[in-house]
Amino acid sequence: MSKTTNQRDSIEALDARFQQRRKQVPVLDRRAEAEGIKTIRAREDIIPLLFPHTTYKSYPESLIAKGRWAQLNRWLDSLSTYRVTDVDVSGVEDIDGWIERLESAGHLVSSSSGTSGKSSFLNKTRRDREASQQNQLACLAEAGIPAARTWHVIPVGPETGLSAHNASREMLIAAYARPDAIPVPRTQGRKDHYRYTTRLAAIRKAMADGTAEPDEIAEVEAAGAQRQRETEERLHHFAEHILKRRGERIFFNSMVAPLFRLCEILKESGASEGYITGENALMTAGGLKGNALPPDYQTQIYRMLNITPARHLQYYSMQELNLRNPKCLEGRYHVPEGLVLFVLDKDGESPAPESDGQVEGRAAFFDLTIDGRWGGTISGDKILVDLRACPCGRPGQTIFPEITRYADLRDDDKITCAGTIDAYVRGFVAE
Repeated sequence: MSKTTNQRDSIEALDARFQQRRKQVPVLDRRAEAEGIKTIRAREDIIPLLFPHTTYKSYPESLIAKGRWAQLNRWLDSLSTYRVTDVDVSGVEDIDGWIERLESAGHLVSSSSGTSGKSSFLNKTRRDREASQQNQLACLAEAGIPAARTWHVIPVGPETGLSAHNASREMLIAAYARPDAIPVPRTQGRKDHYRYTTRLAAIRKAMADGTAEPDEIAEVEAAGAQRQRETEERLHHFAEHILKRRGERIFFNSMVAPLFRLCEILKESGASEGYITGENALMTAGGLKGNALPPDYQTQIYRMLNITPARHLQYYSMQELNLRNPKCLEGRYHVPEGLVLFVLDKDGESPAPESDGQVEGRAAFFDLTIDGRWGGTISGDKILVDLRACPCGRPGQTIFPEITRYADLRDDDKITCAGTIDAYVRGFVAE
């Protein structure tokens, strides 16, 4: 299939999704009306309709602080494909209760960590969850780790109690875990994840403003310390079992920082490079999340856990997407079918200029598999993209691994249309 045919098919798919979602997502309809956009005839036509990543945290914080859940429903409804305003929120006491009530009605809301100071909330459906899980399995198979119940499966990260995390973990265990697999500890009854992260975000903001009270800081610090203790206990549990099964195949699933800590615990327990001999595999995402690790952290992980690049799935994705950009052995992230990549200027207004087959700028995506929301998003990431075939031999756009956040650069993370779209959202809340 030619490049021209691919581009035409992509534009037709974008227009079809726009025509469908405009009738369903209130903010999208208002944005399209304001921009005078009635059809998508070229890729550039959809750029004004991409939602900045900040849109999903555009709710007034007072709605959570004052428990105005019906208004928070209206905020989420304005960004959703399926109506939220009819979800009964009587008796809801906190943000976790709100999330649970929505989930019981089929709205599988997910949230960012809130490390930037405020959590985002994205409405997802069971179709979204299934699309994400199927894509995860496909990426693993492509990376040489096909589903087979011959592994010990170790989800290294902390137990959050979130249904999305639980569903992903159970899916991987069902697809990969051997009958006598290393047991995965559960923290029973955790129902306070969102309350904690929202409180943490609020305290961070108050500390930056100089308005945080000492007892408020102490309360959040104590809750954080308890979570850290639970994580340490979980990692020690895994380390103990790994050392007992050191010659058997283990499939690790983790963000980088807790995985590195697991390696430290193994070393503290007497293990050294070469002691663990199973042909182990690894899946990671999420970057360092602000954690300071040594420059050779990946080499240390590989050597301690006996993992090679050929048995390591790394991918680039984000909360707003169902699909992942998997990394090949040449170190580049490949944009999959069903995910349309845009590289925009810093302000998110126009395509960034191409030079010698490469383009650098702000990453934006349209995920054609998204069901619960509008599929277009402008990220906070600065990326470099090669428009030519990858050295690994596969055609298509590839993203270089050096991905930075505009918020971490001296350039601030300002997307021109963000204020306008946020105003649309606030209008729906006030109605």
